[in-house]
Amino acid sequence: MRKTDNLREERGSALVETAFASVFLTLLVVAVFEFGMVFSSYVAVISASRAGASYASMHPSPADPDYNRYADVARNELRAAFLDMREVSILPPETPEGMAPGQQVRVTVTYRLRTFTSGISLPIMGRLGLPDSYTVSWTTAMPIR
Repeated sequence: MRKTDNLREERGSALVETAFASVFLTLLVVAVFEFGMVFSSYVAVISASRAGASYASMHPSPADPDYNRYADVARNELRAAFLDMREVSILPPETPEGMAPGQQVRVTVTYRLRTFTSGISLPIMGRLGLPDSYTVSWTTAMPIR
């Protein structure tokens, strides 16, 4: 057997290996990017919930003229993270134990995230187990001051 016969038998194998590897690497990059988007939204929602609860802890009474500003404070945190404000839900502050100083006030922020893969569906495999959207929600409780 000559050396040229070996080369003829292996011709194209590098191209096939590259094709298989590139599909795997592309899926890996997409998964990492998707996780990064979800994690970034998660951190922004936590920050907004904390900011809203902090403000609500200083103005817990609905009779207070600044009572409703907790939502503006939370929205400003979400805007700073460039989140789609149409997908944001901020629940009114809850004070289950009362409004005395030291009691808890809770603020819940929810965000529905649609990533760049939300519209992608493969012909046979579908969405590969990925949801169309992710719901990120966080509740922060702070003592009333």
